[in-house]
Amino acid sequence: MAIVERGVVQGPNIVFPRTLSLPEGTEVIVHIEPVISAPSKEARFDEADFMQQPCFGMWRDRPDMDDAVAWVRKDRDSWNHRLTGGV
Repeated sequence: MAIVERGVVQGPNIVFPRTLSLPEGTEVIVHIEPVISAPSKEARFDEADFMQQPCFGMWRDRPDMDDAVAWVRKDRDSWNHRLTGGV
């Protein structure tokens, strides 16, 4: 039986928000993984920042990708032919 709980380090102790359902004296193995906070809203890219990335629009001048959905379907069809032995 494994229990996963989130706790807070306070001095030499880890404090849990609720009492664990383990009998007193139970030997346990503890895996400690710090919780990484989500980046603040200010740290996230907005649309304008994203559009300034070097990879944004890198395929815009490719005539074979004018219809991206058709291009993906055609590419996926070739995968299916390889898997089924089709030519």
